[in-house]
Amino acid sequence: MNVRRYQAKNMQDAMRQVREQQGPDAVILSSRRVDGVLEVVAATEAPSEQAAPARPSASRSTRPAAVDSDLAAMRRELRDLRSLLAQQQVLSERDQWAVRHPLAAGIAERLVECGFDDGLARSLIGGLQEDQTHDEAWSRLRTRLAASVATVQPSVLERGGVLALVGPTGAGKTTTLSRLALHRIRRLGADSVTLVTLDRQRIGAHKQLQAFGQMAGVPVILLENERDLLSLANRSAPDHLILVDTEGRSARDAAERKLFAQIRHLVEIETWLVIPATHQAGVLRQVLKAFQSCEPSALVLTKIDESERLGEILSVLLEQHLGLVFQSDGQRIEEDFHKADTAHLTRLALGESIPRLQSRAENSPPSATIENPRFTPRDAAVLARCEPLPRLSTPRTPNPSAQMAPAPSAMTRDSLVLESVIPFRKSVHAAY
Repeated sequence: MNVRRYQAKNMQDAMRQVREQQGPDAVILSSRRVDGVLEVVAATEAPSEQAAPARPSASRSTRPAAVDSDLAAMRRELRDLRSLLAQQQVLSERDQWAVRHPLAAGIAERLVECGFDDGLARSLIGGLQEDQTHDEAWSRLRTRLAASVATVQPSVLERGGVLALVGPTGAGKTTTLSRLALHRIRRLGADSVTLVTLDRQRIGAHKQLQAFGQMAGVPVILLENERDLLSLANRSAPDHLILVDTEGRSARDAAERKLFAQIRHLVEIETWLVIPATHQAGVLRQVLKAFQSCEPSALVLTKIDESERLGEILSVLLEQHLGLVFQSDGQRIEEDFHKADTAHLTRLALGESIPRLQSRAENSPPSATIENPRFTPRDAAVLARCEPLPRLSTPRTPNPSAQMAPAPSAMTRDSLVLESVIPFRKSVHAAY
């Protein structure tokens, strides 16, 4: 510890002497005026070059342990004091800024309360003018925020091809797949889409798709691997839409396994990443980073109605380059599924009370809706308007020579529930 006393005309002169004698790391311990002269006491943790010569090592070994303990305690106090002074300086600067810009400071505080990142909040208020009213400034900020969230307009649902949904477990991939299939069915009919699942890990993972496929009259195929998907895509018409459901994976597993990497050069596959709005910002960042290996081209945001702080989600969306394509805010298959609406998301994130979006598949009559994902008999009657594809009954013992055959017309839909999932066999897909 090097403690020195300086006498100067003013504080500026004293600080100059301290820097010259003890360096920029010196800490001012006290200052007072004595007979018109400013007296300053400064200290550094390490001895300066002008300090007195160090004592011989022999004397150090005989120095009482209490002295070393006192020096260590004094060093800790100096470090704490320096940290406290730095914090006070930052707070003082922020308070001074808030006094000069009360409108911007109030809006920034409100954004942070809504879950937005502090740095993002300060960036968003950068263009506000103090002569604006609070409502004008808030409206301008809302518009700017909504325009900053990227969106995309997909073409795969119209032109056909292979579309795979990836994402963490419980994100809502299977439900989203059913919703996308219904969108396609409303426009082009049941024979324009095939549902595929690669999820063989989760027990009963295909049951939801199985029920939907049975009611909608579309085939649901359980594939063994990606090579089977390649074979199916090659046998399908160019304008046929193949929707692929994948198993949920943790961020670590997704980063280690590059899904569809073996067949991307052989067939064009578009991948969408399904993310739930219920994730915390840190977890969502991990998911986005981990699933980059799947090469997603768009995002689907689900479970908006279950999110407590949607501002956290929008903060993360603004940090990355993928655009939002669809969003969902409930369990109903059709009414709670919407094209990306950043203005609606922004209002929700800002805590503004607004009515829920009312969405329908394009060109569908008002009566043709699915209000219950459990598929009641009324839903079956609605979906019966779509002419079902021929069904294939699944034998207990695989038969490579089995051919596709239409289901008897006398059979009811309930009797076909167990036949809506078709294990992949090359002979089965010869007709696609």
